[in-house]
Amino acid sequence: MLDVLHVTASVDPRHGGPSRTVPALAAAQAALGARVGLATLVPDDDSLLPSPPLQTRAFPAAPGPLGAVACASAGLAAFVRDTPARVIHAHGLWLRPLHYAASAARRRGAPLVVAPRGMLEPWALRHRAWKKRLAAALLHPRALAGVAGWHATAPEEAGHLRALPSWLGAPPAAPACVAPNGVAAPDPASAAPARSAWLSAYPQLGDKRVALFYGRFHRKKRVTELIDLWRSRPRIGWTLLVAGLPGDYSLDDLAGLAGDDPASPVVVADGSGLPAPYPLAELFLLPSHSENFGQAVAEALAAGVPALVTDTLPWRELDAAGAGRCVSWNDYPAAMASLLDQPRAGLADLGATGRAWVLDRYTWEASARRLLAFYDTLGRTA
Repeated sequence: MLDVLHVTASVDPRHGGPSRTVPALAAAQAALGARVGLATLVPDDDSLLPSPPLQTRAFPAAPGPLGAVACASAGLAAFVRDTPARVIHAHGLWLRPLHYAASAARRRGAPLVVAPRGMLEPWALRHRAWKKRLAAALLHPRALAGVAGWHATAPEEAGHLRALPSWLGAPPAAPACVAPNGVAAPDPASAAPARSAWLSAYPQLGDKRVALFYGRFHRKKRVTELIDLWRSRPRIGWTLLVAGLPGDYSLDDLAGLAGDDPASPVVVADGSGLPAPYPLAELFLLPSHSENFGQAVAEALAAGVPALVTDTLPWRELDAAGAGRCVSWNDYPAAMASLLDQPRAGLADLGATGRAWVLDRYTWEASARRLLAFYDTLGRTA
Protein backbone atom coordinates (compact mmCIF):
# COMPACT_ATOMS: atom_id res chain seq x y z
CA MET A 1 0.00 0.00 0.00
CA LEU A 2 1.16 3.51 -0.82
CA ASP A 3 1.48 6.10 1.92
CA VAL A 4 0.18 8.74 -0.49
CA LEU A 5 -1.06 8.79 -4.06
CA HIS A 6 -0.76 12.16 -5.79
CA VAL A 7 -3.22 12.78 -8.63
CA THR A 8 -2.60 15.58 -11.10
CA ALA A 9 -3.74 16.24 -14.65
CA SER A 10 -0.34 17.02 -16.15
CA VAL A 11 3.41 17.02 -15.68
CA ASP A 12 3.97 19.01 -18.88
CA PRO A 13 5.41 22.49 -18.09
CA ARG A 14 3.21 23.98 -20.80
CA HIS A 15 0.29 23.55 -18.41
CA GLY A 16 1.64 25.78 -15.67
CA GLY A 17 3.58 25.66 -12.41
CA PRO A 18 1.86 22.66 -10.77
CA SER A 19 3.10 20.49 -13.61
CA ARG A 20 6.57 20.97 -12.13
CA THR A 21 5.87 21.49 -8.46
CA VAL A 22 3.61 18.46 -7.90
CA PRO A 23 6.28 15.96 -9.09
CA ALA A 24 8.90 17.84 -7.06
CA LEU A 25 6.81 17.54 -3.88
CA ALA A 26 6.08 13.86 -4.50
CA ALA A 27 9.74 13.14 -5.17
CA ALA A 28 10.75 14.91 -1.94
CA GLN A 29 8.31 12.77 0.04
CA ALA A 30 9.70 9.62 -1.61
CA ALA A 31 13.25 10.74 -0.77
CA LEU A 32 12.20 10.83 2.90
CA GLY A 33 11.27 7.16 2.70
CA ALA A 34 7.52 7.41 2.11
CA ARG A 35 5.88 5.09 -0.40
CA VAL A 36 4.63 7.66 -2.91
CA GLY A 37 2.75 7.28 -6.17
CA LEU A 38 2.00 9.87 -8.82
CA ALA A 39 -0.85 9.34 -11.29
CA THR A 40 -1.18 11.65 -14.28
CA LEU A 41 -1.82 11.82 -18.01
CA VAL A 42 0.82 10.91 -20.56
CA PRO A 43 2.87 13.99 -21.53
CA ASP A 44 4.01 14.61 -25.09
CA ASP A 45 7.58 14.03 -23.94
CA ASP A 46 8.09 10.89 -21.84
CA SER A 47 11.28 12.36 -20.38
CA LEU A 48 9.07 14.67 -18.30
CA LEU A 49 7.88 11.73 -16.18
CA PRO A 50 9.61 11.55 -12.79
CA SER A 51 12.00 8.69 -12.14
CA PRO A 52 12.22 6.25 -9.17
CA PRO A 53 11.92 6.08 -6.20
CA LEU A 54 8.71 7.90 -7.10
CA GLN A 55 6.19 5.40 -8.48
CA THR A 56 4.80 7.23 -11.51
CA ARG A 57 2.02 5.96 -13.75
CA ALA A 58 0.78 7.93 -16.75
CA PHE A 59 -2.29 7.20 -18.87
CA PRO A 60 -3.56 8.50 -22.21
CA ALA A 61 -6.40 10.98 -22.23
CA ALA A 62 -9.72 9.90 -23.66
CA PRO A 63 -10.17 10.67 -27.36
CA GLY A 64 -12.06 13.76 -28.37
CA PRO A 65 -12.85 16.96 -26.48
CA LEU A 66 -13.58 15.25 -23.15
CA GLY A 67 -9.99 14.07 -22.98
CA ALA A 68 -8.41 17.19 -24.45
CA VAL A 69 -10.38 19.74 -22.44
CA ALA A 70 -11.45 17.91 -19.26
CA CYS A 71 -8.43 15.55 -18.97
CA ALA A 72 -10.73 12.54 -18.83
CA SER A 73 -8.99 9.15 -18.90
CA ALA A 74 -10.44 5.69 -18.31
CA GLY A 75 -6.98 4.35 -17.51
CA LEU A 76 -6.26 7.05 -14.95
CA ALA A 77 -9.69 6.56 -13.36
CA ALA A 78 -9.16 2.80 -13.03
CA PHE A 79 -5.66 3.15 -11.62
CA VAL A 80 -6.67 5.67 -8.96
CA ARG A 81 -9.71 3.53 -8.06
CA ASP A 82 -7.71 0.31 -7.74
CA THR A 83 -4.50 1.52 -6.08
CA PRO A 84 -4.50 1.18 -2.27
CA ALA A 85 -3.23 4.33 -0.56
CA ARG A 86 -3.44 5.69 2.98
CA VAL A 87 -4.04 9.21 1.62
CA ILE A 88 -5.08 10.53 -1.78
CA HIS A 89 -3.67 13.97 -2.52
CA ALA A 90 -5.35 15.66 -5.51
CA HIS A 91 -3.97 18.78 -7.18
CA GLY A 92 -6.10 21.32 -9.04
CA LEU A 93 -9.80 21.63 -9.82
CA TRP A 94 -12.24 21.88 -12.72
CA LEU A 95 -10.96 18.69 -14.39
CA ARG A 96 -11.89 14.99 -14.25
CA PRO A 97 -8.83 13.79 -12.25
CA LEU A 98 -10.28 15.42 -9.12
CA HIS A 99 -13.42 13.34 -9.60
CA TYR A 100 -11.33 10.17 -9.84
CA ALA A 101 -9.44 11.06 -6.66
CA ALA A 102 -12.58 11.96 -4.68
CA SER A 103 -14.43 8.84 -5.82
CA ALA A 104 -11.50 6.58 -4.89
CA ALA A 105 -11.15 8.23 -1.47
CA ARG A 106 -14.85 7.65 -0.71
CA ARG A 107 -14.66 4.06 -1.93
CA ARG A 108 -11.61 3.22 0.16
CA GLY A 109 -12.34 5.36 3.20
CA ALA A 110 -9.04 7.19 2.69
CA PRO A 111 -8.60 10.87 3.55
CA LEU A 112 -8.78 13.18 0.54
CA VAL A 113 -6.36 16.10 0.59
CA VAL A 114 -6.89 18.76 -2.08
CA ALA A 115 -4.30 21.31 -3.18
CA PRO A 116 -6.29 23.97 -5.08
CA ARG A 117 -3.09 25.41 -6.61
CA GLY A 118 -4.59 28.89 -6.70
CA MET A 119 -7.86 27.85 -8.32
CA LEU A 120 -9.92 28.76 -5.25
CA GLU A 121 -8.42 32.21 -4.75
CA PRO A 122 -11.13 34.93 -4.75
CA TRP A 123 -10.00 36.50 -8.04
CA ALA A 124 -9.73 33.09 -9.73
CA LEU A 125 -13.24 32.11 -8.59
CA ARG A 126 -14.70 35.35 -9.95
CA HIS A 127 -12.93 34.96 -13.31
CA ARG A 128 -15.32 33.14 -15.66
CA ALA A 129 -17.31 32.02 -12.62
CA TRP A 130 -20.01 30.36 -14.72
CA LYS A 131 -17.46 27.92 -16.14
CA LYS A 132 -16.29 26.98 -12.65
CA ARG A 133 -19.85 26.34 -11.50
CA LEU A 134 -20.43 24.16 -14.55
CA ALA A 135 -17.21 22.22 -13.99
CA ALA A 136 -18.00 21.67 -10.30
CA ALA A 137 -21.41 20.28 -11.22
CA LEU A 138 -20.44 18.16 -14.22
CA LEU A 139 -16.74 17.27 -14.05
CA HIS A 140 -16.29 16.56 -10.35
CA PRO A 141 -19.73 16.62 -8.69
CA ARG A 142 -19.59 16.71 -4.87
CA ALA A 143 -15.83 16.13 -4.93
CA LEU A 144 -15.03 18.91 -2.48
CA ALA A 145 -17.66 17.66 -0.01
CA GLY A 146 -15.26 14.82 0.79
CA VAL A 147 -12.21 16.97 1.54
CA ALA A 148 -10.55 15.83 4.77
CA GLY A 149 -7.83 18.46 4.56
CA TRP A 150 -6.47 21.19 2.34
CA HIS A 151 -2.93 21.76 1.14
CA ALA A 152 -2.27 25.49 0.89
CA THR A 153 1.02 26.96 -0.29
CA ALA A 154 0.75 30.19 1.72
CA PRO A 155 -1.09 31.43 4.83
CA GLU A 156 -3.14 33.77 2.65
CA GLU A 157 -4.44 30.84 0.62
CA ALA A 158 -5.30 28.92 3.80
CA GLY A 159 -7.35 31.91 4.95
CA HIS A 160 -9.27 32.01 1.68
CA LEU A 161 -10.08 28.29 2.01
CA ARG A 162 -12.02 29.07 5.20
CA ALA A 163 -14.41 31.35 3.32
CA LEU A 164 -15.37 29.45 0.18
CA PRO A 165 -18.75 29.99 -1.52
CA SER A 166 -21.43 27.49 -0.56
CA TRP A 167 -21.96 26.23 -4.12
CA LEU A 168 -18.62 24.41 -3.91
CA GLY A 169 -19.97 22.19 -1.13
CA ALA A 170 -16.65 22.12 0.75
CA PRO A 171 -16.69 21.39 4.50
CA PRO A 172 -16.02 24.69 6.30
CA ALA A 173 -14.12 23.02 9.13
CA ALA A 174 -11.61 21.05 7.05
CA PRO A 175 -8.08 21.80 8.33
CA ALA A 176 -5.40 23.26 6.08
CA CYS A 177 -1.70 22.53 6.01
CA VAL A 178 0.47 25.41 4.80
CA ALA A 179 3.34 23.80 2.90
CA PRO A 180 4.96 26.20 0.43
CA ASN A 181 6.56 25.11 -2.80
CA GLY A 182 10.28 24.55 -2.63
CA VAL A 183 12.96 25.93 -4.87
CA ALA A 184 16.34 24.50 -5.79
CA ALA A 185 19.49 26.46 -6.43
CA PRO A 186 20.16 26.54 -10.18
CA ASP A 187 23.37 24.94 -11.42
CA PRO A 188 25.86 27.82 -11.93
CA ALA A 189 27.14 26.07 -15.04
CA SER A 190 23.70 26.38 -16.66
CA ALA A 191 23.64 30.19 -16.68
CA ALA A 192 25.99 30.81 -19.61
CA PRO A 193 24.33 28.28 -21.96
CA ALA A 194 20.89 29.63 -21.05
CA ARG A 195 21.96 33.18 -21.74
CA SER A 196 23.56 32.14 -25.01
CA ALA A 197 20.41 30.31 -26.14
CA TRP A 198 18.23 33.34 -25.50
CA LEU A 199 20.60 35.79 -27.17
CA SER A 200 20.82 33.52 -30.18
CA ALA A 201 17.02 33.45 -30.45
CA TYR A 202 16.55 37.15 -29.57
CA PRO A 203 19.78 39.03 -30.36
CA GLN A 204 18.12 42.41 -29.75
CA LEU A 205 18.45 41.69 -26.02
CA GLY A 206 22.25 41.59 -26.17
CA ASP A 207 23.20 45.15 -25.28
CA LYS A 208 20.23 45.95 -23.02
CA ARG A 209 19.43 45.68 -19.35
CA VAL A 210 16.52 43.25 -19.11
CA ALA A 211 13.44 43.36 -16.90
CA LEU A 212 11.65 40.03 -17.10
CA PHE A 213 8.09 38.77 -17.00
CA TYR A 214 8.09 34.96 -17.22
CA GLY A 215 4.93 32.91 -17.01
CA ARG A 216 1.73 31.98 -18.76
CA PHE A 217 0.06 34.77 -20.71
CA HIS A 218 -3.00 34.85 -18.46
CA ARG A 219 -5.28 37.73 -17.51
CA LYS A 220 -4.69 37.17 -13.82
CA LYS A 221 -1.00 38.03 -14.25
CA ARG A 222 -1.76 41.52 -15.62
CA VAL A 223 0.58 40.90 -18.51
CA THR A 224 -1.17 43.38 -20.82
CA GLU A 225 -1.29 46.00 -18.07
CA LEU A 226 2.43 45.50 -17.49
CA ILE A 227 3.19 46.09 -21.17
CA ASP A 228 1.04 49.24 -21.14
CA LEU A 229 2.81 50.46 -18.01
CA TRP A 230 6.23 49.81 -19.54
CA ARG A 231 5.33 51.74 -22.68
CA SER A 232 3.89 54.68 -20.71
CA ARG A 233 7.29 56.37 -20.47
CA PRO A 234 10.82 55.96 -21.86
CA ARG A 235 12.88 53.14 -20.31
CA ILE A 236 16.33 54.19 -21.44
CA GLY A 237 18.82 51.34 -21.60
CA TRP A 238 16.22 48.75 -20.59
CA THR A 239 14.12 46.16 -22.46
CA LEU A 240 11.09 44.36 -21.08
CA LEU A 241 11.24 40.67 -21.97
CA VAL A 242 7.77 39.11 -21.81
CA ALA A 243 8.46 35.40 -22.07
CA GLY A 244 6.24 32.41 -21.54
CA LEU A 245 3.48 30.33 -23.02
CA PRO A 246 0.17 31.35 -24.58
CA GLY A 247 -2.89 31.32 -22.38
CA ASP A 248 -5.62 33.94 -22.53
CA TYR A 249 -3.34 35.84 -24.91
CA SER A 250 -1.36 34.59 -27.88
CA LEU A 251 2.14 35.67 -28.80
CA ASP A 252 0.68 37.76 -31.61
CA ASP A 253 -1.78 39.45 -29.22
CA LEU A 254 1.02 40.61 -26.96
CA ALA A 255 3.42 41.45 -29.77
CA GLY A 256 0.77 43.71 -31.28
CA LEU A 257 0.30 45.44 -27.94
CA ALA A 258 4.04 45.80 -27.42
CA GLY A 259 4.61 47.76 -30.63
CA ASP A 260 8.09 48.86 -31.67
CA ASP A 261 8.82 52.03 -29.67
CA PRO A 262 12.65 52.20 -29.31
CA ALA A 263 12.32 54.39 -26.20
CA SER A 264 10.50 51.66 -24.23
CA PRO A 265 11.24 48.40 -26.07
CA VAL A 266 9.31 45.22 -25.36
CA VAL A 267 10.27 41.77 -26.65
CA VAL A 268 7.54 39.12 -26.56
CA ALA A 269 9.05 35.65 -26.66
CA ASP A 270 7.87 32.06 -26.84
CA GLY A 271 9.40 30.35 -23.82
CA SER A 272 8.88 26.79 -25.09
CA GLY A 273 12.05 24.99 -26.12
CA LEU A 274 14.29 27.45 -24.30
CA PRO A 275 15.71 27.35 -20.77
CA ALA A 276 14.39 29.70 -18.11
CA PRO A 277 15.59 33.22 -19.00
CA TYR A 278 16.60 34.31 -15.49
CA PRO A 279 20.33 34.61 -16.39
CA LEU A 280 19.41 37.46 -18.77
CA ALA A 281 17.48 39.47 -16.21
CA GLU A 282 18.36 42.13 -13.66
CA LEU A 283 14.80 42.51 -12.36
CA PHE A 284 11.79 40.18 -12.27
CA LEU A 285 8.26 41.63 -12.61
CA LEU A 286 5.00 39.90 -11.63
CA PRO A 287 2.01 42.20 -10.99
CA SER A 288 -0.65 39.46 -10.73
CA HIS A 289 -4.20 39.90 -9.55
CA SER A 290 -3.76 36.62 -7.67
CA GLU A 291 -1.21 33.87 -7.05
CA ASN A 292 -1.40 31.11 -4.46
CA PHE A 293 2.42 31.04 -4.32
CA GLY A 294 4.13 32.43 -7.40
CA GLN A 295 6.75 29.79 -8.23
CA ALA A 296 8.42 32.03 -10.77
CA VAL A 297 9.16 34.56 -8.00
CA ALA A 298 10.98 31.89 -5.99
CA GLU A 299 12.87 30.73 -9.07
CA ALA A 300 13.93 34.26 -9.99
CA LEU A 301 15.18 34.92 -6.47
CA ALA A 302 17.06 31.61 -6.45
CA ALA A 303 18.76 32.74 -9.65
CA GLY A 304 19.83 35.97 -7.96
CA VAL A 305 17.23 38.24 -9.61
CA PRO A 306 15.33 40.63 -7.30
CA ALA A 307 11.56 40.77 -7.76
CA LEU A 308 8.87 43.42 -7.86
CA VAL A 309 5.42 41.93 -7.20
CA THR A 310 1.97 43.10 -6.20
CA ASP A 311 0.65 42.64 -2.68
CA THR A 312 -1.94 40.17 -3.95
CA LEU A 313 0.91 37.62 -3.94
CA PRO A 314 2.16 35.95 -0.74
CA TRP A 315 5.55 37.66 -0.98
CA ARG A 316 5.11 40.58 1.40
CA GLU A 317 8.41 39.78 3.11
CA LEU A 318 10.41 40.79 0.03
CA ASP A 319 10.97 44.30 1.39
CA ALA A 320 12.08 43.19 4.85
CA ALA A 321 14.29 40.49 3.33
CA GLY A 322 16.01 43.04 1.08
CA ALA A 323 15.12 40.97 -1.98
CA GLY A 324 12.89 43.39 -3.88
CA ARG A 325 9.52 45.08 -3.38
CA CYS A 326 5.93 43.97 -2.75
CA VAL A 327 3.49 46.84 -3.35
CA SER A 328 -0.08 47.55 -4.38
CA TRP A 329 -0.88 47.83 -8.07
CA ASN A 330 -1.44 51.58 -7.57
CA ASP A 331 2.12 51.87 -6.23
CA TYR A 332 3.63 49.55 -8.83
CA PRO A 333 4.57 52.25 -11.40
CA ALA A 334 6.60 54.26 -8.88
CA ALA A 335 8.26 51.18 -7.41
CA MET A 336 9.21 49.91 -10.85
CA ALA A 337 10.65 53.27 -11.86
CA SER A 338 12.70 53.40 -8.65
CA LEU A 339 14.14 49.91 -9.21
CA LEU A 340 14.91 50.61 -12.87
CA ASP A 341 16.91 53.64 -11.73
CA GLN A 342 19.15 51.39 -9.63
CA PRO A 343 22.65 50.73 -10.97
CA ARG A 344 23.56 47.17 -11.91
CA ALA A 345 25.49 46.73 -8.68
CA GLY A 346 22.51 47.80 -6.57
CA LEU A 347 20.17 45.29 -8.18
CA ALA A 348 22.85 42.61 -8.00
CA ASP A 349 23.12 43.18 -4.25
CA LEU A 350 19.36 42.80 -3.85
CA GLY A 351 19.52 39.63 -5.95
CA ALA A 352 22.31 38.10 -3.87
CA THR A 353 20.39 38.79 -0.66
CA GLY A 354 17.22 37.36 -2.17
CA ARG A 355 18.99 34.21 -3.31
CA ALA A 356 20.32 33.42 0.14
CA TRP A 357 16.96 34.17 1.74
CA VAL A 358 14.76 32.09 -0.58
CA LEU A 359 17.08 29.07 -0.62
CA ASP A 360 17.11 29.02 3.17
CA ARG A 361 13.36 29.53 3.57
CA TYR A 362 11.75 27.40 0.84
CA THR A 363 12.89 23.79 0.60
CA TRP A 364 11.05 20.77 -0.77
CA GLU A 365 12.24 18.64 2.12
CA ALA A 366 10.61 20.91 4.71
CA SER A 367 7.29 20.97 2.87
CA ALA A 368 7.38 17.22 2.28
CA ARG A 369 7.90 16.57 6.00
CA ARG A 370 5.13 18.97 6.93
CA LEU A 371 2.60 17.28 4.66
CA LEU A 372 3.55 13.75 5.71
CA ALA A 373 2.93 14.78 9.33
CA PHE A 374 -0.36 16.42 8.31
CA TYR A 375 -1.60 13.22 6.68
CA ASP A 376 -1.11 11.42 9.98
CA THR A 377 -3.49 13.82 11.74
CA LEU A 378 -6.33 13.09 9.32
CA GLY A 379 -6.88 9.41 10.07
CA ARG A 380 -9.38 7.56 7.95
CA THR A 381 -12.89 8.56 6.91
CA ALA A 382 -14.38 5.08 7.20
